[in-house]
Amino acid sequence: MSLPHRFLPARLTVRASVLAIVLGLVDGITNALGLAARSILHGGSPAGLGLALRIAFFAMVTAVFAVFVARYVELRTDLIQAGRQLNLLERGALATTRLGRSARLDALADAAQASLASFSGALLPLAVAVAFPRYPWVPLVLAIAMLTFLGLVIGRRLSANPGLWATALAAAGVILIVVGAALDIA
Repeated sequence: MSLPHRFLPARLTVRASVLAIVLGLVDGITNALGLAARSILHGGSPAGLGLALRIAFFAMVTAVFAVFVARYVELRTDLIQAGRQLNLLERGALATTRLGRSARLDALADAAQASLASFSGALLPLAVAVAFPRYPWVPLVLAIAMLTFLGLVIGRRLSANPGLWATALAAAGVILIVVGAALDIA
C-alpha cells in the first residue's frame, strides 16, 4: 500500500521519487531516440535547437500526464483499500478526506519530478546533435550510454545483475533507434 508521502516513512517516499525519476529519464531518452532517430541519422541534426526543445517539451508533457494519472490512481486505490480494511461503511471514505487531497499533491510532485527528468533525458542527446551536426552518431551513442548507465544504477539499486540491466536498456535503445528511423517521425 502506498499512502500519500506525508503519512509515510522517509524510505518509502524515496521509493516513489526514484520511480518518478527513472520513469522520466527512460521516457525522455526513448522519446528522443524514437522521434529524432531518422533525422539525426540522415540529416545530422534534428533540424535545430527548436525541434530539440519541442521534442523535449513533448516528452515532459507526456511524462506529467502519465505519471500523474498512474500515481494518483495508485494512491486513491490504496486509500479505498485501506478504508475497506478498516471496515469503513462509506466506500472511499478515506479518499475524500485530507488523505485524498494529499494523494493529489503527492501525485503532482511525482509528476513534476518525472517531467523534469524526462525533459532532461530527451534534451541532452538532442542538444548534442545540434552542437555536433557533423557527427550524427554522437547523440545516438550518448543516448545509449545514458540508458546503459541507468541500467547499471538500477541493477545495483535492485541488488540484481547490473550488466544485465545495462545490456537490456542499451538493447532497448538500439531497437528504438531502428524503429524511430523506420517510422521517420521527425
